[in-house]
Amino acid sequence: MAKKEKNPYVTLICTHCEFFKEDDIELECAAFKVLKDLLAKGRISPEEIKDAFK
Repeated sequence: MAKKEKNPYVTLICTHCEFFKEDDIELECAAFKVLKDLLAKGRISPEEIKDAFK
């Protein structure tokens, strides 16, 4: 994935994190990897992630 492309997982998960930096978009933290995997397997929904940030 090119650096400037918007990954929907990054938009959903990472942009709410206080440690997220736009320049480090190709780096993936453990929380991102776990949530991305749960989303891909259908074990959690995007709405549930959004609710967690409320």
